[in-house]
Amino acid sequence: MAHGGAAFVQALSRLGLIDEYRLVILPVALGGGLPLFKDLAKPLRLDLVAATTFPDGTAIHVYRPAAGPARQRPALSAR
Repeated sequence: MAHGGAAFVQALSRLGLIDEYRLVILPVALGGGLPLFKDLAKPLRLDLVAATTFPDGTAIHVYRPAAGPARQRPALSAR
């Protein structure tokens, strides 16, 4: 598990290093912010695997990258 801001998630997403996304959606419009999925080389297909909603409108969605031939992880270089 890794915690971080939008720039951290963007970097890990671009490298294909995230196997599960847990998104907390709050029913508040702020009018700004950083996009979570910015500068991806190709579309990231996700499967919704769980969803929980709360009386105040908050929702938690759990997504995993969709299975399929398009998912590849980059090779890591040894140092």
